[in-house]
Amino acid sequence: MTPRQMIQENNRLREQMTPDNRDFYETIVVYVRDSRVDRQQGEQRLLELARNVLEAQRKGMSAAGLFGGDAEAYARTVVETLPAVKTVEGTAYYIMIAWIGLTVLFLVEAVIGFGAQFAGYSGSSLNRLSLLAIILVAVGSILVMEVLTKSLAKEQENRKQGINLKAIGVYVIIAVIVMALGFSLGRMLPVFTVPPWLSLVLCVIGFLGIRFIFMRKSK
Repeated sequence: MTPRQMIQENNRLREQMTPDNRDFYETIVVYVRDSRVDRQQGEQRLLELARNVLEAQRKGMSAAGLFGGDAEAYARTVVETLPAVKTVEGTAYYIMIAWIGLTVLFLVEAVIGFGAQFAGYSGSSLNRLSLLAIILVAVGSILVMEVLTKSLAKEQENRKQGINLKAIGVYVIIAVIVMALGFSLGRMLPVFTVPPWLSLVLCVIGFLGIRFIFMRKSK
């Protein structure tokens, strides 16, 4: 069964549970699906648990009695037994972020270029892309992602709403320095004419790279 089919079957089985059993089981479902376990194996395990709940229910036993009184604690034990999705770490992580940023850049360039052609605009100024822009997009993507991830991590650690202003301030300063250096060197860096079809090809290559290089799952 595919993950989609397993989810549909899971939903069907949940409809047969008593309200208390369903609430307990759905806590496990949410925890497992929010974790970084392999999706296929995670859904297989959840389907097994759903069948176990219904079997126990027919015997007069509750899900809490079957799995223990703490649904989240049991869910953690389930996650620990499942293989995790392979994460991109270290240098490869930052390469992936820059790669995604540049893929989006070429997507925008392709849309603008083809849009201009469709509108009858034949000028080449919209097809010009500087090395400075490429550098700023790559570095800027990494900086933005760092701000977001560190802010979210700090928020989760403190268990309160808000953002990490200190982290944002640091990365904004770094971004300003990078942009200042980039613009100061802008006249020294080359400018390329990139036709829309080439931007589209580079965009497709970018998406293929994201899919088959960076998003592979661990066995």
